Amino acid sequence: MNLYALLACAILALVLPGFSQSLSWDTDGTPGTEAFGNTLVFADGALGMSITSWGHTHGRKNDSFESGKSIIYPTGVGVTNRDEGMRVPEHQIDNGRGNDWVLIVFDSAVTDVKIEVDPYGVWDRDVTYYTANLSRDVDLSGLTYSDLADLGFGERTDDLGTRSSEAREIEIQGATTSFNAVLIGAQLGKQGFRGVDRFKIDGVSATPAVPEPSVTFLGLIGMIGLLRRRR
Repeated sequence: MNLYALLACAILALVLPGFSQSLSWDTDGTPGTEAFGNTLVFADGALGMSITSWGHTHGRKNDSFESGKSIIYPTGVGVTNRDEGMRVPEHQIDNGRGNDWVLIVFDSAVTDVKIEVDPYGVWDRDVTYYTANLSRDVDLSGLTYSDLADLGFGERTDDLGTRSSEAREIEIQGATTSFNAVLIGAQLGKQGFRGVDRFKIDGVSATPAVPEPSVTFLGLIGMIGLLRRRR
């Protein structure tokens, strides 16, 4: 192997480990802008993450999505939909007055996504989520659950917990190996106050997706060519 190939390999050896390091975002702290349709932005190094909130609360029968209010509390991100006030415990992500949802979008594709949900009080902690690789900003306003597939979201996944006041970690199983978006909320389809799920999102962790071998090889060839041209 010549000097240029060795140098290119050395550069890749320095860059690729960064893709396999797990990153984490604390989602508790000081509240930011509190308004319907707001966006919360978090960063860990070069990779950012944004959160928007939604409620499937539009119409007399809660038949489509509309924007919600994302609020950072000391115990995590909560949601207020347009049918709720700021009453406790309705500032949590819940399915008591329509279904609350949080759309988490990463700057690039990730794997090994874990989301910590933490209830304020003793509540069921069952969740429903969808994953997607989004190529553009998404506005869910006026859409229904049946429209999610057209946006690129995979099948619905339910992750069931127990009734408790303790936090629990959700390991997100994507429809594809890597993805850049997670739509997560209290379990869809529950009935009755006793079965209401309520929680806040207290933290998120993920690992940047490692480039496919073919992409890495092309990058290596490109580096070698560039170095040879500068010779």
